[in-house]
Amino acid sequence: MSNLVYLMSSLPSLSFGQVPPITMDEFTHDAKNQLSARHFKKLEAVDAYQMPDAGGKHALQRFSRLINKMQEDISEIRTARVHKRTPGLAHLPRTVITANPLEREKLIMRWQWEELDTIQAGEMFTLTDVMVYKLRLQILNRMNSFDAEKGSQVLASVVNPPKKKEE
Repeated sequence: MSNLVYLMSSLPSLSFGQVPPITMDEFTHDAKNQLSARHFKKLEAVDAYQMPDAGGKHALQRFSRLINKMQEDISEIRTARVHKRTPGLAHLPRTVITANPLEREKLIMRWQWEELDTIQAGEMFTLTDVMVYKLRLQILNRMNSFDAEKGSQVLASVVNPPKKKEE
């Protein structure tokens, strides 16, 4: 328990939309040094975008359900677009329907961030608290990886692929 307290106390606070104040490598290094091998193994399995099938009654199960909810609604948006109908979202905010792709991603990340509050509620200095921190750090890393210029270049290369020179 004291190692969890020390780890969480030593980590910088995270706020939605900020540049991550710590790298994932730094976080992983600190966690590995402070957590037991059993706790660190559980933490390693946590991923904001690809959760393993989690059995039992622990935080991984709650994280897995969160990801599944998000994926169900994203699937509904895609299906509705194909069938030219309005999506019926069960979990994500309705504003994601009309947003451009970048804004949709940001809205989904905001939703994930807020949902993590419900998972973290009452979990002070526990492994769940550390897991939520990792997920939030992953969200911030993804958000800060978006680059308008690079995105425009990728779009242009898809829409207007360069023609191969014939020799």
